[in-house]
Amino acid sequence: MTQPELFMAASDLDNQILSSLDSTEALLDWPKIESLLAPIYAANTGRPSYPLLTLFRSLLLGIWYKLSDVQLAQSLYRDLLFRKFCHLELTSSVPEASTLGRFRNQLVKLELWDILLAEVNNQLESKNIIMREGRINIIDATPIEAA
Repeated sequence: MTQPELFMAASDLDNQILSSLDSTEALLDWPKIESLLAPIYAANTGRPSYPLLTLFRSLLLGIWYKLSDVQLAQSLYRDLLFRKFCHLELTSSVPEASTLGRFRNQLVKLELWDILLAEVNNQLESKNIIMREGRINIIDATPIEAA
């Protein structure tokens, strides 16, 4: 048994860097996205599944940060910012790369992948926001050069 605060103090979780995706999270209508995920069901056997929004949030991070499923799973294990955005507790397990890949494949199979991505993009565009590589660019009448 290890001491919980041996590696991290509770105050570390209040660090401003862990809030950098909060504004992005606040921009999206998650209940609407969750309703689009409704056709996906959890299996009655095996381990309990991860919440669908947790898996979808993970896949969004993979897109925004250009991560493979393996890199994304590794980042979810070690990155507190990613865990917070995906609503993964420190003591909870993290989806494996194969889980993320199967979830994406299921979305594609059910023809939900493009619908979900279009919904996210539409929600962001309606607020004049473009999301690229984990950064937000707010677009107004001023031309800007973005990374």
